[in-house]
Amino acid sequence: MNSKKDIVLLLPFYGRFPVWIDAFLRSCEFNPQIEWLIFSDIEKPAYQPENVQFIPLGKAGLADLIREKTGILHDLANPHKLCDFKPLYGHIFEEYIGDRTFWGHCDMDVIWGDMNSFLKGIDYMSYDIISSRQYAVSGHFTLYRNTSELNFFYKQVPNYKKAFSDSNYQGFDEGYFSFHLFQEIQNKNLNANAYWEKRNCIDRGELQRLPIGWYWRQGEIRNIFGLRGNYLHMIDWKHTLERVDLQDVTTLRFFRINQFGLWISTPSLLHLARIVKQFNPMSLLGYLARRIKRNLIPMKTNIRPNVPEGYTVLH
Repeated sequence: MNSKKDIVLLLPFYGRFPVWIDAFLRSCEFNPQIEWLIFSDIEKPAYQPENVQFIPLGKAGLADLIREKTGILHDLANPHKLCDFKPLYGHIFEEYIGDRTFWGHCDMDVIWGDMNSFLKGIDYMSYDIISSRQYAVSGHFTLYRNTSELNFFYKQVPNYKKAFSDSNYQGFDEGYFSFHLFQEIQNKNLNANAYWEKRNCIDRGELQRLPIGWYWRQGEIRNIFGLRGNYLHMIDWKHTLERVDLQDVTTLRFFRINQFGLWISTPSLLHLARIVKQFNPMSLLGYLARRIKRNLIPMKTNIRPNVPEGYTVLH
């Protein structure tokens, strides 16, 4: 990748920043080829990397922007509702995206690893859609080529406006939109090349099977058992996270990650005991057996969209 930031990730965020905000930002800083735009009315953190911009925009202002761009009226009272709007960001935030090659959406309960190596390794410029979920859009990381066809594709989802008539999250991003996108690509009605043959992050499954040993070191996510991830999605761990001990974030080079906190120092024996208590050896053995089976038995050719049951067609 060259020095030009041809990738921008868009992240509206309201309420209050999480206790791990500095860890999130530090992991962004180690991916200088990507720019993050965070739209919020929260006071900016003291620590702000060069490739992360905080753009003042309250929920009322965002609601006005959404109405102006899409005609959809919504007060955004439920913060989770923003997830439904993720596939619309290419249209809603088109002035902020400008002429960048890719735009994308992500979440803040993420610690980024070496995204540069991942994107270069898959020759990312040869794709139009890059998702970290298998055969589906991932809410916590999906990239779209900045084209009118993809930026306005949400309008092709039958009855799409129905997903925005309710204040609660309707699963439009990872459900209805994802299903329709998959179908159109498979049926060759949409000329788009998608990279989503396998999951490309550390997510709930890995964290449940291996609750110990994860760490971030100088821009990489690793595990003491040899696993490496493009990023770690804290998903359930964010609800149990009690402590963040990062000290001087501007010089931070290493920290451990578990369901109870982010640590520079070695956790106490009591803390380790709490983590080990969560370890399920049978779950790990099952995971290893599935990995071996996958390597020995050819993959099925009849691929299917990876969306939750009932999230296919809006009626």
